[in-house]
Amino acid sequence: MDAVSAFAGAAIAGIALFVPFTSRSSSVIDTPYQMASWANSIPRATTLGLIVAVVVAVLIRPGLDWLVAACATAALGLNYFVGHAMDSAEVLTTQNYVNALFGGVIFGALCLCSLQMRWAAAGFALGSVAVFVYGQVIALVTENTLTTTDRAVHSPSGLIIAAVVLLAVNSVRHRHTIKPPAVPQLTADLPMVPIVSATILALSVLLATEWLQREFSGGHRGFWPIALAVAVTVFAAFVAATLLPGRDGAAVLVAVSLAAAGDSVIDGPSLGWKIVLVLGAAAAGILAGLRWASPLAVLCGTGALCVFVTFSERLPWTFVWMVGTLVLAVVAGYAFGSIRVSYGPSAVLGLGAVYLPSILWSIPTGLRNWPTGAEPVSEATAGRAALAITIGGAAALLLLYRIRSAEPTPAVTP
Repeated sequence: MDAVSAFAGAAIAGIALFVPFTSRSSSVIDTPYQMASWANSIPRATTLGLIVAVVVAVLIRPGLDWLVAACATAALGLNYFVGHAMDSAEVLTTQNYVNALFGGVIFGALCLCSLQMRWAAAGFALGSVAVFVYGQVIALVTENTLTTTDRAVHSPSGLIIAAVVLLAVNSVRHRHTIKPPAVPQLTADLPMVPIVSATILALSVLLATEWLQREFSGGHRGFWPIALAVAVTVFAAFVAATLLPGRDGAAVLVAVSLAAAGDSVIDGPSLGWKIVLVLGAAAAGILAGLRWASPLAVLCGTGALCVFVTFSERLPWTFVWMVGTLVLAVVAGYAFGSIRVSYGPSAVLGLGAVYLPSILWSIPTGLRNWPTGAEPVSEATAGRAALAITIGGAAALLLLYRIRSAEPTPAVTP
């Protein structure tokens, strides 16, 4: 029951953070201005959602996790059904922010409680990875309109209802774990470091992404704009990692590299029955991560994926997309299974950072459909940019290991 509830809750949280819901409003996005407004709201809403998730993880009272997740899911469902009944294009932009806000609450609360239970942690990881892979490899837009492929995922009314029921039942099952309020803390005593770390990472990556998009839209498509954006991304990830206790920051460096690698994979029209293969590959990766955890191995996997994408234009599209999707599922599952932290909110930041926009969102290519308003470049350019971030993340990880001792600490593991 815990595993199924965590899976459903993680899937809904991930969709709210990462995959924009569709509604009747989707059909009236018919101008470049409306599409640009909608597209710009996605990374900004995701940034907001991650910060909210970490804040919730820091401040939530022990035992209230399931209840908070259930209430936030119900509120998310209400916002979805209200927005679904409206026919204004501007509603989608507002919905993205509201959805991300509630998605962040769900993700923060559910991640914190799931990681304390083995099967719930596995369910949470599988739901998160499934949404992450789906959002990376499925085309959400075609020119000036949202696609209608996999509409059941874009408009997950059934999943929302199921998640509300499952989380509500689990809240009742775990009601005896609710603890009385502790003595109120002074502001100076609150553990602010994870919140500061999340804010630095999320805002820095968002600013780098939007700046690079403006550079490409203005015709500045050379090496240096991409190199600068890569440097900002890696430096922000390293600063955020060093702010976390011990070696908890390794999860952040892995997540940023994984997000970039995922963004470099080409888009397809629909997963269909292949979702079974994705879930199987993700589950295998999670189990391998639980058994043999290694952040460096994750970065090797993301690096291999980036190299594969670099040569993708020379290979058949179907082969490239299918192999890229399955490799991404395995590597993402292994990354989630390899999480080892000493402080719960660090895990929320490390796992949630995969949903952050990467600078790859701003690099348009012919086989990756995201409305940037710039002329497309080769797939190899995206692959090399993602590889640069991965190499930078590996160097930052080795430096983090050098300055932080490997003394064993009480770990929060999936």
